[in-house]
Order: sequence, then structure tokens, then C-alpha cells
Amino acid sequence: MQRVNPRRKLSQRAAIMILVAILVLIGLTVWLITNLFREKPSTAVNAYKMPCPNSQNIRPFGNHLLYYDGLSIHCISSTGSVRWSFQVGPAAGFDCTDTAIAAWTGSTLFILDANGNSSYNDSLGEEIQFARIGKQYVGAVIGQTDSPRLVVKDHEGAHMDEEADAYNKLIMLDLGFYGPSGQYMWTLALDVFGTAPNTLLNTFEVGKMNTGEASLGQPITYGVVYENNKLRVVNTRKMLTFDYRGNEDINGSVLVYGWRLLDTEVPERGDALMLFAPTDQTENLFDITSLRLLSGSKDKRYTMPDNCVGAAVWNKTIYAFSGTQLFRAGMNDTRFTAFGLPLESPVTRLLGTLSDGKAIVACDDEVYVLTLPQGYTITDRR
Repeated sequence: MQRVNPRRKLSQRAAIMILVAILVLIGLTVWLITNLFREKPSTAVNAYKMPCPNSQNIRPFGNHLLYYDGLSIHCISSTGSVRWSFQVGPAAGFDCTDTAIAAWTGSTLFILDANGNSSYNDSLGEEIQFARIGKQYVGAVIGQTDSPRLVVKDHEGAHMDEEADAYNKLIMLDLGFYGPSGQYMWTLALDVFGTAPNTLLNTFEVGKMNTGEASLGQPITYGVVYENNKLRVVNTRKMLTFDYRGNEDINGSVLVYGWRLLDTEVPERGDALMLFAPTDQTENLFDITSLRLLSGSKDKRYTMPDNCVGAAVWNKTIYAFSGTQLFRAGMNDTRFTAFGLPLESPVTRLLGTLSDGKAIVACDDEVYVLTLPQGYTITDRR
């Protein structure tokens, strides 16, 4: 019989123990590295009071805010400090992207950059109804209400396009720019002279041609979202889908009767997130008890923990405000997490969100910017 060397048996046992210790050490090292690169979630909500009242047409402007006090447009930081001011005169309106502004009063159009510098300031010859600004163009609707003229300029004020015949006996409702560099434009116009009211969608390539026209019927159209080379056109009955040339995709329509679009987020890649609330809960006094999120083929419903005065979607996360609490839910969460608000008065309205993850809220006439608590994220530190 062959005898086993006790020292050999001891060596095997020691080797196994050493291997186990090495594996434990490796696991511990991985855990430490993962937590080193993991940002802790912000569980507190910070509040900053703004120097403007709720009545002064407040708009998000990238990481900052814009407001109009009846004479000048002011840009303020999310902590309330004034960055710049630009005088446009009385009875003015304005529209903005994250980096540029179109303002108007009477027949005069102003185009401003992110620092409040004017690249254009001149009269268009007729009263301006409204204007919209995109990545490289500004569209202004001027002239008579029921037969307007559309003028398009670039951000330096150079004349790019003009259209009048397409809007004869129509009331212009809205317009916007879309495409990778904002080279296309959509318009919504209402025909009130026919046997029944009818909304018309027109699409253009700026400076080149009218690419399409579609009749949308009697339901009131109030939202257009550009997503993955598609135009999502939202009315009080359906969300319709068109390609960039204005051709409708019948299979892309979604019934949204009884729901109103509150907010959208369009990522650089992937499907847009479109947040809806019941129409009867958003008409006058916001009193939201449920939400609906559409994204690609997903159609998800949420029941709110409390009645809310507003909701938004940011960074693929839903945020909703009651008078005293903020609720947060990620795309895969089954319930909302509640956070207390450090405010002396209850929130009465959500005014918008900034691009860096802050919300603008009103407490009656006072305005605050609140940080939005986030979940865990892995930070790329290369």
C-alpha cells in the first residue's frame, strides 16, 4: 500500500486556502474600485430663490433662466445671480434654444447669443405675431392674422426664405425647426374658412422647397417633437408620425385621447420620452394623480403617491411635484421615491427644467430653482 506524505497533503490544503484568500482579495478590490467610481446619489433637495416673480415670463435657458420684466430680458444663473440684461422695449415676446434667443416687439426682431450680444436688430416692415428660433435659423410670422407672411433669417440676420401664398386665409399657430442642424422647418396653420376647422402641417427645407403638406383634421394640434428622423405630431386625439418630408406613417399613430403632453426628452440616441397627464387634470388648476410615459413601443402608466402640480422627464427619470414633496421614479422603478422640499410655502406650479438637472418652480408669485435628486451613476474618469 502506498502511503500519502502528510506534508504533501498539508501543502495542497494550504494552496487551496491561499487561492480562496486571493479570490476574496480580488472581489474586495473590485468592490472598492466600483464604489470609488460610483457617485453617491443626491438625496437632498437644495433650493435657490430667484430675483424674479412668477408673472415675468420665465423660461429655461440651458443651465440658466431668462425672464422679461416688461422692458428688458434678463439672464440669471440657477443660484439667482444676474448674468446679463438686454433692453428690448415694452410689449415684447421671446423664444429661445439653450444657446440663442429671438425677441420681438412691434415690427422689430432681435437675435441674441448666449451672452446677450445682439447679432441682428431691425424692423421686418410689418407687425410680428411671433417668432421661433432653431439651431441656425429664426422664423418670424408677420402681417395679418388670417393671411400672414413667414420670414426666415439665419442667426446673423441674413434673409434665407419667405413664404406667403401657402398661408393665404390661414391662421398661423406655431412653427419650429428640426433635422441634425435645424435645416428643416415645420409649420402648423388653421383653416377657419372651410366647412369645418382644419389644421394643416407644412414642412420645408429652408431656402430650397416645400417638402410636404398634410391635413390633420379638426382635433387641436398642440405639440410637435422631432425624434429619430421622425416628426411626432400630437393633437387632442392622436399622436401622429411623419417622416422628415411630411409623409405620414399610418402604423406609427398612437391614441392619446384624454391625455395631454406635459414634457419630452429627446436623447442623442434612442427613443424620445414623452410624458402625458390626464387632460382634465391639467386644464386650469394642475391636480395630477396619474402619468403616462410613451417611449418607442413602451406605454407605461404611473399612479402618483399624492396629487401633483406638475411633472417632467429628465435624464430618463420622471420627477413630479406635490405642494410639499418631490417624487422620483426611474424607467424601471415600480414606485416613486419621495423627497421633502426645503420651502416655506407649498409649490403651486412647475415652470420647467434646466439642462443640468434643476427644476424651476413657483410658490404663488415667488420662484425657486430646486436641485433634482438622482440615482447612482458610474462616472467615466478617463
